[in-house]
Amino acid sequence: MELKKIEKLQKRIKAIDTELDSIRNSKNALTNDMDLFNERSEKQLLLNKIGVNIRLTGNNKYYWGHQFQDFRKNITKYGSNHIKAVDGSKIGFNKYSITETFNMYSGDLYRFDSIEEMKGFVKGYNALCFVMELKERDQKKVA
Repeated sequence: MELKKIEKLQKRIKAIDTELDSIRNSKNALTNDMDLFNERSEKQLLLNKIGVNIRLTGNNKYYWGHQFQDFRKNITKYGSNHIKAVDGSKIGFNKYSITETFNMYSGDLYRFDSIEEMKGFVKGYNALCFVMELKERDQKKVA
């Protein structure tokens, strides 16, 4: 996705957020809110799906889009078991692999037998990173 298009989506998401904040007390707030929530969800999904080369459908598409975005953030912060410096913004999710770039022919970070196995790995990695963040937060409180 082009940088211009990404910036345009990000600006629209911010505009929707400010609009939602401003119309909270309106009489037709619920109807307007639902349309804006749906639009914001679709725009956010487009941003989260950058580099995802598998089909996301149904009600879970927003959930998995968010999981992939979290994985990018977490792998940038914590790295992987064999490569420490990974740029999460360039990671590609393909049918049977997670690659270092959006190109499915670049070096594989991880390889899988199915899409469901890859999704399970991404979800588990994110859960582990969440636990690590909680422990880091607790250690800061104690110190």
